[in-house]
Amino acid sequence: MISLLQAEWLRFIRNPVNLWVIAAFFALLAASALWSGLAASEFRAKALQPQHQTGNSQVRAEMHDAPAIGKAGDTAKLADSTIVRLPALGGLALSVRQMDLLGSELRISTRSRYTDGRNSDQLFNPLLRELGLLDFASILALLLPLTVIALTYGLVQEDRERGVWRLVCAQMPRPWQLVFAALAVRLAVVLMPAVAASLLAFTLDSGSTLYATMHWLVFVGVFTGVWITMSGLFLLLPVSSGAAAVGLLGVWLVTTFAVPAGLSWAANGMQPMPSRLEAIVDIRRVQAQTSKQQAELLSAWYRAHPEVVAVKEPSREIAGLPANLELDSKVRPLMYRFDEVRKAHFEFMERWSALSPGLAAVLAADRLAGIDAPRYAEYIDAVNQFEDRWRVFFVPGIMAQQGIPSSDHQQRPVMKPLPTAETVWTVILRQSLSGILLLLALIILRKQFGRP
Repeated sequence: MISLLQAEWLRFIRNPVNLWVIAAFFALLAASALWSGLAASEFRAKALQPQHQTGNSQVRAEMHDAPAIGKAGDTAKLADSTIVRLPALGGLALSVRQMDLLGSELRISTRSRYTDGRNSDQLFNPLLRELGLLDFASILALLLPLTVIALTYGLVQEDRERGVWRLVCAQMPRPWQLVFAALAVRLAVVLMPAVAASLLAFTLDSGSTLYATMHWLVFVGVFTGVWITMSGLFLLLPVSSGAAAVGLLGVWLVTTFAVPAGLSWAANGMQPMPSRLEAIVDIRRVQAQTSKQQAELLSAWYRAHPEVVAVKEPSREIAGLPANLELDSKVRPLMYRFDEVRKAHFEFMERWSALSPGLAAVLAADRLAGIDAPRYAEYIDAVNQFEDRWRVFFVPGIMAQQGIPSSDHQQRPVMKPLPTAETVWTVILRQSLSGILLLLALIILRKQFGRP
């Protein structure tokens, strides 16, 4: 078998087309890895800048919309607000662009963040953002199968067309060993640039972890093995080399684009995404209702908190604060439905990711980057709980028009950290199972290669 591997290696490297294909594949992957790694480091640096400015290692602790009383009794507003961020995980370089689209930075205040129009977030066109540069994981999921197809299609069919395979079958008692050796050489050749580019992306990312790197490399190995095995099964077909190439391209199109679209449609059929238009209408209705009940809600708040002395002439901010809290308590469930449905859709597609290696690559990258829908829903829930504790701490002082003593700032609530473990083994195991089934089919049918 070693002599066969050596012979196939010489056959491979002496074909200049194979070398050009590998060179182009590595150049595109390296360029994507370079951009993704640097972009991930830049994103992490920007996320740390406010923390360094304030000297807080977890969040920038300020109050947004919180009036305080000075020595003269004048109401003033503290300039800033508490900011909480979704912490990126060690695989951010794999899917860095999606982090900007999620809204990973949220402000904590007495107003509802869903209706506060004063947030000065950067405006951009999501469609144009999506049509820009792809993430490293997406580039690899698209190009690696095409590289495998270019290097493996028609290995047996071409020899049959030229009459060479008859001689191979006549001289070798087990021709399938030659095919397996050729596939093994191509597996190693495709893996080398994929692993090198992946290591480049993780090296350039200042926050990458060994845990995420090893998980991704294992997935890349399984991903490559699945496509090599699939190409090996196409070598069994009694068709021309051109027909085999078209068939492999058809499988690539179906598994990369059609299957994810079908799974998305099925997931939406099982649990439809709520209407954003209806959500906006409901929010406007709740806003109008709480605005009319502003005076009643103010009196009700003071009755519910007898320890706080009611202000005789409350400012506009204090007068509207209970209404803002009531508005947020009703708007939160409306908006959290979207996160719950996204979580359900992600988990559904993850369960069926064995049907689409490309989809599995994207889902694994999202898991390793920490931007998957289940983790984001957990993050939103943690932010809501932290915001409730934040308001319990600050709102009584605001309603009493009393400043917060500096000693009490040490007791202010802190957001609980999210888990930092990248849960990606489920995707890897499903792809491994798919690859094992394909490999078993290829082993069972290996004697079919003996037909001239």
